[in-house]
Amino acid sequence: MRRSFFIVSLPALTLALFSSVAEAQEPQTRAEEKRREREEKSRALTPPKQGGLEKALKDLESGRLFERILNPAEGLYPKIGHITTGSGFSLGPGYRHAGLFGGQATFSTFAAASFTQYWAIDARLQFPQLAAGRVFLDVHAQRYDFPDEDFFGLGPDSVRQNFVEYGLTNTVIGASAAFRPRRLVFNAALEYLDPKINAQTEPGRVFSIFTPDQMPGALVQPDFLRYEGGVEFNTRTPRGNPRRGGRYAVNVERFEDLDMDQFAFNRVELDLQQYVPFVHDRRVLALHGLVSFSDADAGAEVPFYLQRTLGGPDDLRGFRIFRFRDKHALLLQGEYRWEIFTAVDGAIFYDAGKVASRAEDINFEDLEHNYGIGFRFGTINGTFLRIEGAFGSRDGKHFILRFHNVF
Repeated sequence: MRRSFFIVSLPALTLALFSSVAEAQEPQTRAEEKRREREEKSRALTPPKQGGLEKALKDLESGRLFERILNPAEGLYPKIGHITTGSGFSLGPGYRHAGLFGGQATFSTFAAASFTQYWAIDARLQFPQLAAGRVFLDVHAQRYDFPDEDFFGLGPDSVRQNFVEYGLTNTVIGASAAFRPRRLVFNAALEYLDPKINAQTEPGRVFSIFTPDQMPGALVQPDFLRYEGGVEFNTRTPRGNPRRGGRYAVNVERFEDLDMDQFAFNRVELDLQQYVPFVHDRRVLALHGLVSFSDADAGAEVPFYLQRTLGGPDDLRGFRIFRFRDKHALLLQGEYRWEIFTAVDGAIFYDAGKVASRAEDINFEDLEHNYGIGFRFGTINGTFLRIEGAFGSRDGKHFILRFHNVF
């Protein structure tokens, strides 16, 4: 009897069990149905695949190929970049030998030239890690020739059409030192300068447009002793391509006329940088401000070739190189930078600034300005290529290609 009851009841029990399981597996609400769909999708996900360009750039960054080729710790390397702002692309051999004087010193030298006949030779002996890395010493010598420097006149009202060129050669011999307790850096330098001006690169044109009084120092150039002292507080990280922190520096210079007592002057500069990160440092608001004041001795003048300039790929990017020049200058820059993918950043920027012959005219009125967009290629150790387009100035549009970051 019991066996017959079990046999009869087994199909009914099995059917009831399957019905209850099916009921339990069937979503009771729309939310439950969506949750189960997400779980099924997550089980089917696969890691995203990097594109060929992104993978190559990441390999270059992790392998530090750029630093190994362009800035190695030891041996021969190609010196690629720009000798000075207006030189154009330059190239030459460089050499570095570390480990001198029991591992305390590094000797480096390079010679570079551009297609525009600019050239420079530089040699220096550095002691970068004295006193457990808190003291830095440098002894250096330079010789350079800049044959086609631009001059548009002095002051904020200079006219672009009044454009002449002059040549500048200079020999520099000097030494510098820095003391670095924690994030503070105290620096000092002493240099001997032997500048020479060739104002006749276009015979008869220079002084047919500008009188010697409008180009102080164009006819005669003394030798100078340059004294420098300053202090900075630096919290930028990473140092080579900052994403956060800031740099706040004050610098004082004295240019002593060794021959004529006609061109001695002092200069004070305040240079501020701030980096505000967003979205895990993948987006950065970068801010830069610079103000410079030069004050000549009584009866003396600041030579035009040592005055502060604005215009070019590193300050007012929408203007010609050295477009504005005078004793005092103000520069304000802002950039919004974002990571496109590994080793490539985009940037939107705005620059504003002015020059003035009087210190009291350095204010926020009548600023020259421009805006633009660009791309930077590099690693956390630095930017090796910067491509930008600058617009919105009264000087037209400008394309920029440089081998370093703007600030």
